[in-house]
Amino acid sequence: MDTPIPRRGLIGAILVLMAAAFLLPHLAKPPQLQEGRVLAGPPAWTGLAGLDDLRHQTDAYVADRFPARPFLIGSLNFARLRLGDSGSDRVLAGRDGWLFYNDGSRLSPARGVGAVDDAQAAEWLRGLSGRIEALQGRPYLVVVPPAKETLYPELGPAWYDGPNPRRTSLRLAQLAERTEPGHVVHLHDAVTAVKAAGVPAFSRHDTHWTGDAAYAGYAQIMARLRAMGLRQPTRPLSDFRPVVNGVNPPRDLALMLGVASFVPIHYRGYVDPSAAGYRTTWLSGRRSWTAPQVVETGQAGKPTLLLTRDSFSNALTPFLLGHFSRVILTHIDDGFWRQDLIDRFQPDVVMLEVQEHGLGFVMRGSPAVSEAAEARIEAALPDAPTHGSLAPSAPSRGRFAPVARAGAAFVGLDAAVPTPGCNVDQALLDARGLVASGWISDLSVKPGPTDGAVRLTGPAGDFLQPLPIDQARPDVAAAFKRPVAQPSGFSTSLSVEGLPAGAYGLRVYRRAASGWIGCQGPQGLVRP
Repeated sequence: MDTPIPRRGLIGAILVLMAAAFLLPHLAKPPQLQEGRVLAGPPAWTGLAGLDDLRHQTDAYVADRFPARPFLIGSLNFARLRLGDSGSDRVLAGRDGWLFYNDGSRLSPARGVGAVDDAQAAEWLRGLSGRIEALQGRPYLVVVPPAKETLYPELGPAWYDGPNPRRTSLRLAQLAERTEPGHVVHLHDAVTAVKAAGVPAFSRHDTHWTGDAAYAGYAQIMARLRAMGLRQPTRPLSDFRPVVNGVNPPRDLALMLGVASFVPIHYRGYVDPSAAGYRTTWLSGRRSWTAPQVVETGQAGKPTLLLTRDSFSNALTPFLLGHFSRVILTHIDDGFWRQDLIDRFQPDVVMLEVQEHGLGFVMRGSPAVSEAAEARIEAALPDAPTHGSLAPSAPSRGRFAPVARAGAAFVGLDAAVPTPGCNVDQALLDARGLVASGWISDLSVKPGPTDGAVRLTGPAGDFLQPLPIDQARPDVAAAFKRPVAQPSGFSTSLSVEGLPAGAYGLRVYRRAASGWIGCQGPQGLVRP
């Protein structure tokens, strides 16, 4: 007959481990962990018919909220990193402990996979020319910091053969130099010189360039702005104060793995001592660095800059701000071309900063081009179509109608609840139509209605058109661990016949069980 003592010991050991798991966060500081996804929410009871889904929800909630989870993830991923492996599909482990960001394509943009063809390049050049012409002589500059894997291929994953010299960013910069010389500044060579001098241009555990690389980019930008008429010298690096690590050093890749508390972080940035006198005015209710804002530097007599940017700007802006009396800062997620802010603030210089892998997308929503610009583009790309296609499919025959006449089917849109379960992946507006794609879901436990709408709001009016929300997005279902969130996508080409010319902000809606939910899209889309 089996003795119950071993069984009691096993039960006791399990209870001790469970107690330790709950006590551990109170006895030791958890490793820092930023997963880049929304953790599973509390399970919702929907009746006996939903028991199976309730079980899956409960499993996901318990797994995501287990108290010792950060310790387990961090420790396991640190052990895997020591073996040259990554514990996250968003992070690639390179040589010598270096980490690289994986957008799901395993460095495809750097390898030249899916590079723009002639038709796409021609459409991109039309966007660039349209913006330059719309500014009527005011400088427009596109600044392109390089990606980490293009600067340090020797420290990339073993399977990575290095960057392709025909990748999208380099090809577009070269074509721009032939059609609109001086308006696109690709900073690959300038940052390569920093690395060649033995100074870190990127850090081991973060996606972004260092302050030293950003300074090299700043010097290149100032040289180009002087060629455009800005009469100001490049300030020496000694004007700025170095900050090593600081309160919250850039280490995003280590945080994604949960190993930031286990590895030595080293990152050098710079601050401008005179920035203490700057005054910031926010242009919306948001207060994060990505929120639209106006920085008054107190530099009387200097020009005004409108800078649309991504996260690489955090290391760059300390060098730039002191050259302007006023700087309007906006993030690319709110629109690549901000005609509304141009009209409001009348900047002397307009600049777009975007890391090289995003360069191919940033000309969407540009003003129309002249025949002269079209001729230059045709000369550079003689085999490209004269006019690039707006979308693979023809625009729908539906028309945007004023919201006031939208009808009973769309009552309640103004009370729509903003949802974190959404993203507008693409929005392109021009004279031919609106191309929009993305996803929106209330992340409920039951499949929701597919009724949706897209709304364009601007000084010229407030307009609406129906938009079905029914395309499969398995990536969304996987990210939120909710299979019912899979049919949450939209991808459509809509007619803008009758829509007045002007700047618009875009918003997408979807009907949910509790009413309409809304998703803010980019601002500053322009209908010529």
